[in-house]
Amino acid sequence: MKSPSILCASAMLLASLQPVCAEVILLLPSDVELLTVNGQKPLSTSPVTLSDGLNQIAFRFNAQYRKQANSVRYQSDVLIIRFNETDQALLLKLPSIDSAKAAKQFDESPSLTLLDKHNQAISFDQDRLVKNGLQIGRNFEQEIFQYNQGQHPASITLAAPQVSAATSAPTLPATTSAPSTAIATSTAASTVAITQGAAPDSPTQAEISHMLDYWYHLADDATKAKFKAKINEQ
Repeated sequence: MKSPSILCASAMLLASLQPVCAEVILLLPSDVELLTVNGQKPLSTSPVTLSDGLNQIAFRFNAQYRKQANSVRYQSDVLIIRFNETDQALLLKLPSIDSAKAAKQFDESPSLTLLDKHNQAISFDQDRLVKNGLQIGRNFEQEIFQYNQGQHPASITLAAPQVSAATSAPTLPATTSAPSTAIATSTAASTVAITQGAAPDSPTQAEISHMLDYWYHLADDATKAKFKAKINEQ
């Protein structure tokens, strides 16, 4: 768990963020990677200024913990929360990931809390967006748009993301079977259809780090030794 001093400081900062002109201000922990705000790329990280009413954010939880003598990087699935607040300052609170057990627990049941400026928990809707396979180059705007087309726990109504003519793909009717260019990804709460065709975003450093860790742990001892030697040569 996070130390009382950190929580106290967060509560004080939250109380100081008085919304002006009827806005919602959202404060995020430093280990949150903000991916979309109401279906669009975020213009800032934290605090995030939102309009009054219904809002949706998608993010990942990036943490780091020690396992024996090694440092292990943890990255959660894409998490989505939807909340409806007016003239409010909010703080997203996440648990501490300090072990493989804690990481597994969070993967199985992500524990999130949304606090108001009085340090009181408020209600919100929560879901996750899972894509199997390689995570590099994901187009989160397109994925969230597809997610919001269904009746999912945290979906909202949004305009279609802007896509260039060279990369745009036709939208299939809900009753039409998707061809092989559509990848169906399922979650515990819903099924999300992700249509390929939109130009992928460049991978973030967090994504690159995650994949390096992933492939390194799959390698045998000889391959790891060669990799370390190559790094030492640079």
